Amino acid sequence: MKKLISLCTAAVLCLALLSACGGKPEGNGPAPDHDAEPVDLAAFAQSVQENHQFASLEKADPADEELGAIMLENNYPGLKDMELAQAEVYLPMISFSGGELALVQAKSAEDAAKVKEIFQARVDAKSTEGPGNYPEEVQMWLRSAQVADNGNYVLLVCHDDADAIVEEFNALFS
Repeated sequence: MKKLISLCTAAVLCLALLSACGGKPEGNGPAPDHDAEPVDLAAFAQSVQENHQFASLEKADPADEELGAIMLENNYPGLKDMELAQAEVYLPMISFSGGELALVQAKSAEDAAKVKEIFQARVDAKSTEGPGNYPEEVQMWLRSAQVADNGNYVLLVCHDDADAIVEEFNALFS
């Protein structure tokens, strides 16, 4: 009888250990529902720009080799060369402006991690005083820039309403 109780106790402990190893997926939003409809990033970007005051943003379209692809490569090196399910990147036409918005749906978790690195590199570059960065602009990026991810979706926003925009982004997946 003691052996049976010991075996049962050991089995329960093993199951408890295995369930603890599951953990939560990385990212700062809820786990994505892989059977859910894809989120329309163009519609979300439009909604964000309508509900929050952005100044002089232009879409950087990678298909536009004259301007869009160059803007992407200059500001988000490596992004235009990735195969992405969706990309909505809006950049200021002048260096110091009222914000920046970039949304991407990667095709894999590995690509989403690369996009997140590219977005964080953008934040780091704009948050550092140096050539091409005005002191007011650096302060805005330090105060108002956020990178958020949810499954294969990644957001970069630099705006005074960044907290609210990140909440709206995360709400798309709940």
